[in-house]
Amino acid sequence: MDHVMPLADVSATAAKFRLYEAILQATPDLMYVFDLQHRFIYANGALLDMWGMTAEQALGKTCLELGYEPWHAAMHDAEIDQVIATGQPVRGDVPFPHTSMGVRIYDYIFTPVFGPDGKVEAVAGSTRDVTDRKHHEQHMRLLVNELNHRVKNTLALVQSMTAQTLRGSVDAQDAQDRIEARLMALSDAHDILTRQNWKGASIEDIVRAAVAPYQQDDVVRFGVSGPGVVLDPRRALALAMALHELCTNAVKYGALSVADGRVAFQWTCEPAEQGTTLTLTWEERGGPPVQAPSRRGFGSRLVERGLKHDLGGESQLFFEPGGVCCRIVMPLPLELA
Repeated sequence: MDHVMPLADVSATAAKFRLYEAILQATPDLMYVFDLQHRFIYANGALLDMWGMTAEQALGKTCLELGYEPWHAAMHDAEIDQVIATGQPVRGDVPFPHTSMGVRIYDYIFTPVFGPDGKVEAVAGSTRDVTDRKHHEQHMRLLVNELNHRVKNTLALVQSMTAQTLRGSVDAQDAQDRIEARLMALSDAHDILTRQNWKGASIEDIVRAAVAPYQQDDVVRFGVSGPGVVLDPRRALALAMALHELCTNAVKYGALSVADGRVAFQWTCEPAEQGTTLTLTWEERGGPPVQAPSRRGFGSRLVERGLKHDLGGESQLFFEPGGVCCRIVMPLPLELA
């Protein structure tokens, strides 16, 4: 007599099938099953949506018959054969064109389905869209590489700055004070760039941070004016350090050393063939009479030589009797203009 499944068991099996089908259709992951001839015998809604096909159009066909690139279909054929031969899962990732979302990156796993005899009777697959994660990982790698490069540059700057400060200082306390002030200026510039995710910094933010320690609540010591211009990190750091040196010199010897002294800092932009020419001008007025120094210190060298190198332009200091002037001219590439 043939064995007949009790109605209760039939009902329970049908309930389980509906449950599994509901789960498979609800997941955003692509779920599917291959037979031993590499044909799709099951595909959930997410996979059918990716293909832009109905179950009737897709089931019973191989990857190649569904329009997969030959290399892609051959890769999956080899992986299916490997799962059948070894009984072990295979995992990989691959780009694939979604019918409405464009090319996406998918992480997939093929796993064996064993029959009652212990042999592989089908291969089940699960695929997840990992495009956003892959892009994030790539972005993080770029950030880490950029951070490593930035740290090396900063350390080189600190090393050079420290060595030259020690060389030009009169005693240990003087050297310590100068180094701390320069490191604080560098730190303030880093803070501005960090707030902008190191994409750049506006000239106005750089200037206002540089002059903030020398402002007085009841007296306007600085006149700052210019259009909105954003500098890339390298130019922003170079300008911040140069402004620190100009402010320090003005406090010790120039316009900021007396009550009536003032500083005007302005910048203008003019069209050029390959972008824009940016001109920045620092002018001191109302300070003691100025004489050109007998030798150039670290600050002067940084303003005249360092800016020329880092900004890719020209920088000149003028020790005029009425006050120190600094004129900086540099080209801005199209993406910054």
